[in-house]
Amino acid sequence: MMKLNLIKKNFEENGYVKVNKILNSSEVNKILDEINNIKNKFLNIKNPNLHLTKDKKINTIHDINKFVHSKILEKFSKNKKLIKIIENIFEKKPLVRNMEFFLKPKKTGKKSPIHQDNYYWNIKNKKALNVWLACTVSNKNNGGVFYFKKSHKDGILKHELSFQAGSSQKIPDKIVRKMKYKKFFPNLSPGDCIIHHCEVAHGSNKNISNLDRVGLVISYKARGAKVDKDGWSRYQKDLKMNLKFLKKVHK
Repeated sequence: MMKLNLIKKNFEENGYVKVNKILNSSEVNKILDEINNIKNKFLNIKNPNLHLTKDKKINTIHDINKFVHSKILEKFSKNKKLIKIIENIFEKKPLVRNMEFFLKPKKTGKKSPIHQDNYYWNIKNKKALNVWLACTVSNKNNGGVFYFKKSHKDGILKHELSFQAGSSQKIPDKIVRKMKYKKFFPNLSPGDCIIHHCEVAHGSNKNISNLDRVGLVISYKARGAKVDKDGWSRYQKDLKMNLKFLKKVHK
């Protein structure tokens, strides 16, 4: 694993950093088993945080920790190597915000529109990040996440309704077309992770390959980090508008 200060330097410079082998194969397999267990629970309930593909497979599940207590996921969220990295980035103790599954199944996995997480989160001092753990191979070919290098340095960009389930906002296409940031597609093996800044622009393409792309995402904020209440209220209104549109379309 890279040294802590080099990880922090790459994170701050590029808006993301790849960390190899944060977990071994045995640990990854335990998480995959837990993902399957939780998936089965969610398939039997109606939940607005569950989003399906056109062939009724689970694409994403948001805010898992609000509905399911998992000792296995909790253990990973407290992984000593990971916590040391995040503490060094924040220069404060980290707190878990939420947990999500991004389960993009082969052939039908949905794309994720280009966005910045902090447009949703509204953390005032930007002391927040996502840890994207690859539980399977994840790359450009099977709908892996891509990043716009250094885009976190320009602050929050304009967003609009995505009219898509699972990610209600997006950076408008006309703004994306004018972006001059380098687009980076990380190649991840099971057990690798990407740690990304809350304001780096990112998204993913559809998975039209023959390989599922399974990821566990845990977001953290620094202890004491405050939420911009006005921004949060604005986002909640936008979210309701997007959900209202989707409900109308699927009637």
